[in-house]
Amino acid sequence: MDFTTSSNNLFAALSTDQSQLRASVAQYSLSTAGTFLQAGKYPEAIGQLKKALSMDPSSTDAYNNLGNTYLAMNNTKDAVVAYKNLIRLNPTSADAYNSLGNAYMQAGNNAEAEKQYKISAKMDPSSTYAPYALGNIYAQNNRLGEAEVQFTKVTKIAPQDGHGYYGLAMVDNKLGKYDDAVTLANKALSLKKDFEEAHFELGNAYKGLGENDKAQEQVDILTNLNTSNSTTLAGDLKQALFAPKIISSLPDVSSFKNLKGPDTLLKSLDAALFLPNTSKDFSMVFQFNTEMDSSSIMNVANWSIAKASGGEAGLYNNGVNLNSDIETSVARNPKRVVYNPTNMQATLTFTISQNAFATGKIDPSHLVFQFSGTDANGNKMDPAADQVDGAAGLAF
Repeated sequence: MDFTTSSNNLFAALSTDQSQLRASVAQYSLSTAGTFLQAGKYPEAIGQLKKALSMDPSSTDAYNNLGNTYLAMNNTKDAVVAYKNLIRLNPTSADAYNSLGNAYMQAGNNAEAEKQYKISAKMDPSSTYAPYALGNIYAQNNRLGEAEVQFTKVTKIAPQDGHGYYGLAMVDNKLGKYDDAVTLANKALSLKKDFEEAHFELGNAYKGLGENDKAQEQVDILTNLNTSNSTTLAGDLKQALFAPKIISSLPDVSSFKNLKGPDTLLKSLDAALFLPNTSKDFSMVFQFNTEMDSSSIMNVANWSIAKASGGEAGLYNNGVNLNSDIETSVARNPKRVVYNPTNMQATLTFTISQNAFATGKIDPSHLVFQFSGTDANGNKMDPAADQVDGAAGLAF
């Protein structure tokens, strides 16, 4: 054997030994990082994971654990970077895209999260993870039709998994289909014992049906489960049960007739507005379901008056913008508020002003009145019943 051949063999042997050594160090660092993670020592775990990657830059386990650790520390920026590297090394992994989606979700970037989950769903159509995540994104953003499609996919992929039925119950509650929500939440609970979120949606459905005793049973069940999550859900459900609500406006005892629709001439509201540049005070009376805090309800800053912009409130002027000289604006806050604790009614007084040509128009039915104060016990308003307009009739 000549000198060159011997040198080459020696170099190959040394290279192999060095490669094996680096792999061993990387594996040891991964193992050590796992120990730190179990102990909740995240900075130390990150140090070991970075050491593992310095020894083995192609370690998907290291990038995956690094991303998970950053997420546990709520460092979503570095988690995104770690998961992108994971995808670079393993571009066909649906789980990697799910992890990146989770990081974007935690960062509040729903649009990017949605993209990653969609990629994952195409890669692995047999998995419920991505459609369930998409369903939750859509439900949180009131894209209820899309949410229903995704949660239905979950029930078809895994009919014995309660999560899909829970998601559908959540959607039906948001749609006001409370009977269907009861059925679906009970189906979820039959498949998954002590499913806390399903108990919560079942309670919400009973609340929507006015069956508060049954809703209270779900509060008690959640309380007895005695986990941090169930305790929070029990508190939220209890708050919803006893939260103060606006029941409706009372146009018959109000001087402002909020049942009149778009293009209503101001002069038709009151003779005082027949002449140019005149003003008139109007009142609106609202019925509450419980005794309210007098100082809170009479604080004009806790009330707002706005033009309806969609949803249950409808659209002001049906979405048509009038000439600015004709369009009538109302001050955001009322002039004053008087509260009658005996009948639990609040009377708002606000001013409407005529223009210089006596041609002003208004859409009374799409002026939204909202209250954001508290009741006599300090409870905040039910967000599902804290505002009302004439078009909706009942509070929303």
